[in-house]
Amino acid sequence: MSRHTIILIVTGTSLTCAMGYRLLSNRHSDSHLTEHSRLKTEDASPAGLKSVISDALPLSSQRTESGHFDHLPPEIQGILENASLNADEKLDKLWKAFETHAREPEIARYLVDTMQFIKPTNKGQMVERIEAGLHHGSYDDGVRRSLVNLLASQFEHDASITSTTEWQLPGNPLVLASLRKAANSGDHATAHQAVLQYSRLGEAQDSISLLNTARSNGTINTNEYVKEISFHLPLIVDPAQQQHLLGLMENSGLPGQDLAEILATTAQLPHALSSLAPDSLHTIRRILDTNPPTFASDLLDLDVLALAQYNRWAGASSTITHALSGEPVPDLLTALVMYPGADPRALIAVAASPMSESVMQALTERGLANDALRQLDRFQLASGNTAEASGIVADIRMRLENRSNSRIPLPTGP
Repeated sequence: MSRHTIILIVTGTSLTCAMGYRLLSNRHSDSHLTEHSRLKTEDASPAGLKSVISDALPLSSQRTESGHFDHLPPEIQGILENASLNADEKLDKLWKAFETHAREPEIARYLVDTMQFIKPTNKGQMVERIEAGLHHGSYDDGVRRSLVNLLASQFEHDASITSTTEWQLPGNPLVLASLRKAANSGDHATAHQAVLQYSRLGEAQDSISLLNTARSNGTINTNEYVKEISFHLPLIVDPAQQQHLLGLMENSGLPGQDLAEILATTAQLPHALSSLAPDSLHTIRRILDTNPPTFASDLLDLDVLALAQYNRWAGASSTITHALSGEPVPDLLTALVMYPGADPRALIAVAASPMSESVMQALTERGLANDALRQLDRFQLASGNTAEASGIVADIRMRLENRSNSRIPLPTGP
């Protein structure tokens, strides 16, 4: 696998999302981005929109990891392999096995996580069992988080109906009430996981109220609070309420670059741009513009994570500007990486992304190919340059030269 391919894999996801969301969105087109009258309303939009965004933006909490075993206890293996058991019978036996192994965290988590994939016919009984475990059992924090996740998995999703209707599906009000109860638990692990799970399932205003309380009492931290607010941002229809949420995020005390990183991710979620009012897009762009990512002071520090962060920021900034003005994204990216004094690693980040060929074409058409090659020279001529960094730059340089059919000779002097 080439160096360029490795960089592409790591840095490419965000720009792929940014440019590919039009393919993912079969409900809103880019041409509607500046037309507020066509923005979705929460009551009229499918519940699947929340599910799509939730899948693209994982919980900020630490996910529990199931145990991995070469050999499960025979009685558990027997339950899992018994095809004659129906769902309720299998859940009943797995729950009893969980109670038996409750003081063995890895096995207990494995059992609880396995139960997420089995749907009971008697959801009320399952919720009662989980509640009893959360509020009366004595378990490892990881087991408690898994129990909260199991509780949330009892919520029934239906992408074909509205969110309001989905909340009223049989059993869902019970699940939401149980999660809210868990969110007020005196046990931190239980409350923490329940707040974040409720945020992804509950009605937006109710979820935000719960997030405000959880942040004020220390159940979640500022970073988690802002990330969850950002999850709800594209799900809110009212432009004034969108601005209110952006105000909560800006006034949260989170450092500007951290806020910009979260908003850059949010802006590239499926449906996000087509769901946000123009004023909200302007606000997000302002926050991004005033908090650009920074590279390490050492020019030769080619940190892959820093390249990925720059890609998210540049992709979000460019797609938002495109949504507001219609300017082509490749031209906007080219302007970002080629302004006077730009860090050459910005060019490397974009040139190693899925937008690479489009940006290289824009560089050539705008007569900036030679300037771009000179930017790359700064790396190749720098004292102490590593073979890995030289190889990455050489890959990009070769592709740019092949497109522009012009080679800038390297200076011979210092």
